[in-house]
Amino acid sequence: MSSITKRVVIQFILVVFVILLLIGLFFLGIFIGYVYVGKGQSSDAFNPATWHHILDFVK
Repeated sequence: MSSITKRVVIQFILVVFVILLLIGLFFLGIFIGYVYVGKGQSSDAFNPATWHHILDFVK
């Protein structure tokens, strides 16, 4: 592999890693916000019915 190809592969891996890290932190933030800050049950944190109710309340 040439050095340019290696750099492109490394940059691609870094971008994918950062995107996955951001997605993971987003869901962690949802969990922490719902369970610890909002005092909800952990089993309801990712329940679609819960989020439909929250979105209906915001509308």
